[in-house]
Amino acid sequence: MSHSRRVALLVAAALMAVVTGCGGSVSVFGGSSVSGTVTYSERIALTPGATLTVQVRDTSYADASAELIAEQVISDPGQVPISFRVEYDRDDIDSRNTYSVSARIEESDGRLAFINDTAYDVITRGNPSKVDMVLVLVEPPPEMVDGDWSAEDRRPVEAPVHVTGTEIVWEGQQAFVHVLFAVSDVDGCYRIGREEATRDGRRIVVDVTAWVPRPTPWAIDCSDRTLELDAWVHLGDAGDTLAPGETYTVEVNGAESLTLAVP
Repeated sequence: MSHSRRVALLVAAALMAVVTGCGGSVSVFGGSSVSGTVTYSERIALTPGATLTVQVRDTSYADASAELIAEQVISDPGQVPISFRVEYDRDDIDSRNTYSVSARIEESDGRLAFINDTAYDVITRGNPSKVDMVLVLVEPPPEMVDGDWSAEDRRPVEAPVHVTGTEIVWEGQQAFVHVLFAVSDVDGCYRIGREEATRDGRRIVVDVTAWVPRPTPWAIDCSDRTLELDAWVHLGDAGDTLAPGETYTVEVNGAESLTLAVP
């Protein structure tokens, strides 16, 4: 065997060893990858026997099954965030098609614990090859559940926001209460709820609510309220719903009290 051919074979073997060590199967020639991280917000630790599966599929056609392009299976992934790299062959990619990456975590007891409910498009049509995926809870550990577990238990609940300030603002003949409130900026901690006012005689009750995680042992920690938001709630029109010359008491989320004097 010539010296140059021997060197070429050694280089090819070294490249194959590197690729195999990355945890994916891919042709040395024409190989590429989708990489990133997987995480979730719930306060749940993964067990040593957990398995993370990340797949790249062709999702071009809504009325057809999504063809599997490549996948990576990581056993005992540790705790989130978990890094992944799914190797694929560029020859399997059509630039006209749409490709998505998905992830699922199965626990050692066979329970599907987390999946992604957001589509993460990759590779083609200007989409990236690196994504940070946030998974959602499917089923918590049985030892953390008090009674029977239901899918309803993962739904958020409506709750009053944490009010930090209020003021009455007139715009022409229309009165508004401007409500300042603080929420956590952690993903999943806040979704807008109701912003409304109801009147009972000379008393106006203002409710500003949000949809927040249900209080469970594994709920996202939303106690650090670092994001300031506001709401504008219409109270009424002078001469229409509000009587000129009258004074109204305004309650905001049952705690704040303001006085509204109608001109």
